[in-house]
Amino acid sequence: MAKAIQDNNLLYNVLSPVVQFGCRCHYNSFVVHGLENLPKEGGYIIAPCHQQALMEPLAVLCFAPKPPVFLARADIFQKPTLRAILTFLRILPVYRIRDGQKNLGKNQAIFDQSRDVLVDGYPLCLMAEGRHNNRHHLLPMGKGMFRIAGEAQLRMGEHPLYIVPTGIDFDDYERPYSNLVVNIGKPIPVQPFMEKYKKDEPVALNEMRDALREALSPLMHDVRDEEHYDEIMALCKSKNREYRRREGLRNTAWNRFLMRQKITRDVESGKLKIETVTGKTERRNLVATLLGVLMLGGVVAAAVMVPVVRWGLLFCLVCYPLPFIPTHLIVKKKIADPQFRSSVNWGVRFFLSIIYAIVIGIVMACCGGAWMKEVADIGAWWGLVALAWVPIAARLTAPVVNMLRFFFMRGYNK
Repeated sequence: MAKAIQDNNLLYNVLSPVVQFGCRCHYNSFVVHGLENLPKEGGYIIAPCHQQALMEPLAVLCFAPKPPVFLARADIFQKPTLRAILTFLRILPVYRIRDGQKNLGKNQAIFDQSRDVLVDGYPLCLMAEGRHNNRHHLLPMGKGMFRIAGEAQLRMGEHPLYIVPTGIDFDDYERPYSNLVVNIGKPIPVQPFMEKYKKDEPVALNEMRDALREALSPLMHDVRDEEHYDEIMALCKSKNREYRRREGLRNTAWNRFLMRQKITRDVESGKLKIETVTGKTERRNLVATLLGVLMLGGVVAAAVMVPVVRWGLLFCLVCYPLPFIPTHLIVKKKIADPQFRSSVNWGVRFFLSIIYAIVIGIVMACCGGAWMKEVADIGAWWGLVALAWVPIAARLTAPVVNMLRFFFMRGYNK
């Protein structure tokens, strides 16, 4: 008997925490609100908004209490090797009308697998909009998710099924070490729609779609005024600090997200007028820049005068230089579609980190004892020290890099 896609897999269990750690290291802040809203009983479908290619599924992987099973468009499963990889990653294909009328019948088996996943207590994840969008804006939803929910609920009988609206917000789509906010809402039970689903399926699907849209929009940064989108986003940046001070809120990723929502609502309700973005909005703060120069000068002076500081900084830089390499600028030149850039950049940095960790561990084991004697003479053990330092440095570097960016790039109004 073939293994179900949700069945325990040792290799998956080993790799999943590594990928989750790599995802969290990609952000300065990874904030999750509303975990208590995930149903404790019954099956549930996680329905996030979709603004990046791979980053939302990675975010779901990081907060789901059990390994989720994802559904993705079937056309990416065409090659056997890729199909095997996607199946290992717990991704199932969903066939659409554009995949051919004859293929739609294959969805029946997918619905059965989805039901088994949900009955076994594993979450199923479908992107609410069905396509990604690199704007803070909720796109129109198709009926695919709700058709799957209805079919799954029919097969689950009295076993309850829920759709969990999940807002995911990136304060910067392409730059590493930005901030990610996950906002999980109250679950929507599917059972109340089933009586109408049996009598008039299209109407029930529309009602489920409307319920999810109404629940999901307040959980994300949904800028509905597309005509003035750029101006609103500029105001969200320039006015954020002012709004936080007015509300008495600290400068955290969650509070900045809340204030972006509030600023957008104020603009759309007419309480805040759209202003022309001028050079003043983007001007760097001279005091912050001078402070940054002084801090950098102090670090350089300490490295020159104190051997331990010098060797310690050199060790950190050698062990993990990746944060100071602008891979996102390289990816930006190579990848035309902006919605894929962050995903590609994450993949590049993730695999480079693993390769670099192995290489630096070997190099330090072979010769670290010779040129690191001023710190400690531990011989080949330096290899293990360097190998262990890479994940530590990966997690600690984000706030340092962001601080440097604040002083030298972002300016006072960030």
